Amino acid sequence: MVQDTHWLLTKNKILEKVFAVFGALAEEMREAITKADIPFKDEVLLISPKISKGENYNGLPYVMLDYPRRFAKEEVMAIRTMFWWGNFISITWHLKGKYKEYYRSVINENRDLLISHNFHISISEDEWRHDFSGENYRQLDTIDKSLLEETLANNSFCKLSVKIPLHQWNEAKEMLVDLYQVLLKMISH
Repeated sequence: MVQDTHWLLTKNKILEKVFAVFGALAEEMREAITKADIPFKDEVLLISPKISKGENYNGLPYVMLDYPRRFAKEEVMAIRTMFWWGNFISITWHLKGKYKEYYRSVINENRDLLISHNFHISISEDEWRHDFSGENYRQLDTIDKSLLEETLANNSFCKLSVKIPLHQWNEAKEMLVDLYQVLLKMISH
């Protein structure tokens, strides 16, 4: 394998395509947010979109787009889009601190909308886990309203996520734009 460069060059081309898709998505997101009337707009838009990559999220390469984004020790509001090699593409709305408190009622009010788009909610104590295992996420349609309210009240953070299987690669950008519009509708509440 160390003599075969083809698979590594293919990997690099795939990651370049992910960067291009995430770059185009970031521009669409920036334009949509700029036009929207959202709370905390100045705080979350001060920082430009960030695309980062790594080689070792649970041993596999990944690419992440964070926008809008505000990461502080006790306060987080971000939409994170992630490509995780061999696993999925996901979009996550991450809230902590005053942002979680502000949007708790919005999430409860929009539970059916989130369910209709296959959102999951984090049930883990580790807010930096991104896998969709049963101990990290639960599909939102398996949680009744009272348990959702209890989860939002008791957890220090909230992460609402959707994964797009890699076999839907060709439709991924459009799906991400649609999911982003769902989140933007809630953020603009």
